Amino acid sequence: MTALVRYVLADVLRTQRWLPPLLVHLAVLGMLYASDAGPPLPAYAGTCVLVYPMSVWLTVVISTAEDPVRRTITVVTAGGWARAQAAVTALSVLAALGLALIAALVPVVTQPRPYPPGTVAQGFAALAVCALVGVGVGVLCGRPVITQPGWSVLAATALVALVFLFGSTPPIGNVLWSLSHDNGVTSALTLSGVLAVVFVAGATWLGTAVGPRRG
Repeated sequence: MTALVRYVLADVLRTQRWLPPLLVHLAVLGMLYASDAGPPLPAYAGTCVLVYPMSVWLTVVISTAEDPVRRTITVVTAGGWARAQAAVTALSVLAALGLALIAALVPVVTQPRPYPPGTVAQGFAALAVCALVGVGVGVLCGRPVITQPGWSVLAATALVALVFLFGSTPPIGNVLWSLSHDNGVTSALTLSGVLAVVFVAGATWLGTAVGPRRG
């Protein structure tokens, strides 16, 4: 599996389509933390709002890096759709967690307020949950679940917006609320973390199930 993930990574890097989401991520972080962003946990809530759509975007980039012909070759070489889709999801998770880690560490070095290790750990956990939800959405909106780029963009945009319309509903709304109010952070992260992992697993299973029919 490690070799397969490395192969998918090399293919993604070759396309250079990962650059726009990364640059947007860094640019918005720079704007958010250019001055005092306020207390650490509410500041992390604002960063979670960034990490979620960026993770969706990056996952769609990873899942669509190969055209259908190359994906078929990868599936045959990997030994089936399950392994190929698992490699795409694994790389997406690693990339999204990388975005979360950057977002967790930037305020530590740029903000005038102290960021204790415990607070940074909570912030990273919240960012990681939002990143994982983004991976699940990205897998659902990328190939092979959705094969047309236009529909993929529309679906991803709709799902990103939909999550923010439900207030404090898990798996993201309750995390944002708990961070913003500095209340019940641990319980919110526990519930949403479990839901995020289940969501990613379910999206991966769906990609595996529809892959042989859509390529």
